[in-house]
Amino acid sequence: MEAINIWLKSHPLISYLVIVTMTAIVYKVAFARRLPVLKSLLVYVVLAVGCLLLWVMFFLRFPIIEILGITLVMIAVARIRMWMGARKEHTDSK
Repeated sequence: MEAINIWLKSHPLISYLVIVTMTAIVYKVAFARRLPVLKSLLVYVVLAVGCLLLWVMFFLRFPIIEILGITLVMIAVARIRMWMGARKEHTDSK
């Protein structure tokens, strides 16, 4: 993981895009609600601006990308468990 961090620190634009992408996925999967297009666009613009702080923290050696990766894995596990529970509940009700 250290080699990836070194490479990302040498490519600041790519590291920022990785942070924004991962944060947007976390927001969309875990917190997003159905919004009109302009409100949704505003949310993602504010999210991108807020990721500047995470980007700076990444360069100060905080494990931002690792934390976002763990968060994505945890959300995926929770979604899979919810899907399996709903599927089991649906088959039990038949």
